[in-house]
Amino acid sequence: MKNLEISQFTDVMLDVKVEVGKKVEPFSKVLKLKEGDIIVLDKLLEDYLSIYLNDQLFALGEMVIVNDKFGIRIVDLA
Repeated sequence: MKNLEISQFTDVMLDVKVEVGKKVEPFSKVLKLKEGDIIVLDKLLEDYLSIYLNDQLFALGEMVIVNDKFGIRIVDLA
């Protein structure tokens, strides 16, 4: 069997998602949403964000600002 090296996988594409929070609402309420409405999520401002790779929890992170853009600092690997 051929030995695999990590460099063989550098071009593999992964789906990265960051979960800020969740909210369950009836569809009728969602239909009434308009610009400027606020959706209150289940996480507190200081809670870590969940980072998923291909729908599998990979790490926890916190929101940061880098050159006027949002970013995520990884604080713990799952």
